[in-house]
Amino acid sequence: MTLTTEAEIVQNPALGALALWAFTAEFYAQAQRQRGPTMPLALPVLPMVLHEETVECIHNRHFDGGLFLALADNRTLTLDLQERMEAMTPQTMQALNLGFATNLLSFDRESGEIRPRRLTAPVRPQQPEVRDILAASHRLGYWFYTINIEQLCSYLRIRF
Repeated sequence: MTLTTEAEIVQNPALGALALWAFTAEFYAQAQRQRGPTMPLALPVLPMVLHEETVECIHNRHFDGGLFLALADNRTLTLDLQERMEAMTPQTMQALNLGFATNLLSFDRESGEIRPRRLTAPVRPQQPEVRDILAASHRLGYWFYTINIEQLCSYLRIRF
């Protein structure tokens, strides 16, 4: 099966679950397996990694300082991100539910954190577009760990 249209990619909860796993796994690794991202931090992930222009800009950036360079190079990356995040909340929740159901992810009710259930990638995608989405997801996990939530909201022009 090949994903040929943007709508097919955006409406694919399995791809969303895989992208959220990649994001969570990187965040968790950077936190030395001590904590995972909270639910609010997961909300902008799919609107960013399922946005072709954003993925093209960030998927091969360096981890250190990459978000700042991407935003400096392309100031339109945050354009409509708040609206996309709000519109894609149902897809994000559906992808999270699939991630929980398939044991890719777990949710700690006490801390409100999402954690990966596995540390190795569950699949090795053949499509370059999917590989780029997962690379972008890993970078977001790194960047979202290294930047506090207030600064992140300011840089991305989003609010929860």
